[in-house]
Amino acid sequence: MSSDLPHCIVVGAPKAGTTTLCNALARHPDVFMAPKKETHYFNHHFDRGLDWYAGLFRGARTGQIVMEGTPDYAMSNHVDVAMDRMVALLPDVKLIYMVREPVARVESHYIQMLSNVRTVVPYEEAFRRWPEIVETSDYPMIMERLLAKVPEDRIQVLFLEDYAADKSGTHARVLEFLGLQPDGEGLAEMNAQERSHTRENQGIDGDFLAWLRRSRYYNRLNMMVPRGLIERGKRVLRKKIDVDGGLSPDARARLEDRFRDGWAEFQRRYRASPNPGQE
Repeated sequence: MSSDLPHCIVVGAPKAGTTTLCNALARHPDVFMAPKKETHYFNHHFDRGLDWYAGLFRGARTGQIVMEGTPDYAMSNHVDVAMDRMVALLPDVKLIYMVREPVARVESHYIQMLSNVRTVVPYEEAFRRWPEIVETSDYPMIMERLLAKVPEDRIQVLFLEDYAADKSGTHARVLEFLGLQPDGEGLAEMNAQERSHTRENQGIDGDFLAWLRRSRYYNRLNMMVPRGLIERGKRVLRKKIDVDGGLSPDARARLEDRFRDGWAEFQRRYRASPNPGQE
């Protein structure tokens, strides 16, 4: 590999297991994963310039596959701009697009949005205020936009449900897609990690953590502090999100009707052993 810029990017979807995947890949000796997941260069930080972005990968060794993971690149309100910028800079880039059952992803994305805005907003109001929470689960639409910029053979689709059922098989498919040999450490990492996308693991930042995230030194500290210490700190500095147990039956039924046909077709096309009823 000659470029110090990414050869492959985990583009999404949000709340579909991309953190676990990136952490596992970062442990492969032939992968250099940007130390801070979610660089947001192609959606939020493009004005920082190429030197800033390239600086995130300066630790890569010759021969390593350079990667980053920002699942917001595949959000409905970012995907077009992010992909235009990405392919202009990285015309041969490969993409990994990881998805999960669409209604479950909406619920998890909703909880994450409450964490981001630090307040509790009812489901229906949140869906009106942030339509991308729902639209991002329209995988056929998102995939169509990805395919408008990148050939299908350079996009790997993964399913969170398949990861949960067969971690080793999922990891092997990713490594084959990247042209890498199997490794035990990354798979061990996938097996050991707790699922970070569950409702129980979500919270709203307290005042101090919210202030710290705005600090110019936050990203640097986040890369230096051991992950275990970060997770313990979050448990202390965040409060639980107090919301009802889930979508109302009517809201769930409307979402299931909206996504049913597209989800079934998406699985038939991209899943090795589709099972539309699996959640």
